[in-house]
Amino acid sequence: MKTQNISTKIEKKTRKSIRVNRKIKKEKIIELLDDGSKEFRVAKLILKNIFGKNKKIRTVKKISKQTLIPTNLDREIKEKLNCYLNNKTHKYEGIKILENILEDEIIGFCKTNKIKIGTKEKRNDLIEAVEKLQPRTKYALAKSLEKIFP
Repeated sequence: MKTQNISTKIEKKTRKSIRVNRKIKKEKIIELLDDGSKEFRVAKLILKNIFGKNKKIRTVKKISKQTLIPTNLDREIKEKLNCYLNNKTHKYEGIKILENILEDEIIGFCKTNKIKIGTKEKRNDLIEAVEKLQPRTKYALAKSLEKIFP
């Protein structure tokens, strides 16, 4: 039962993020960046489940303003925290998808739906240590960094 819950949980989070943040416009074609990652494969499956035949999903190799970029919460925190600590600006084109889902949840989704995982990303030891002591720190950190780097 728990394995089924991870799939529905991630899909619900993604649906809410798309709806609340108005990430997808009314065009009939959705552009999704194909970077070969597990996040790409998960995003493609979730978008197919959400939109079905109503919208066509086209994979692209170059980023434009309307391109959906598959990522995860751990990657976003790591990138933004590095920019903050190194006093750099965090700019990107495109629209982030799966940015509020942990890498562990994505791996669980991959195992449940028999999707190739590939390589795991190197994690930030500081963030992991704090998360172990205080659960949900990653979500709080992501929320704070979002205000710094909108």
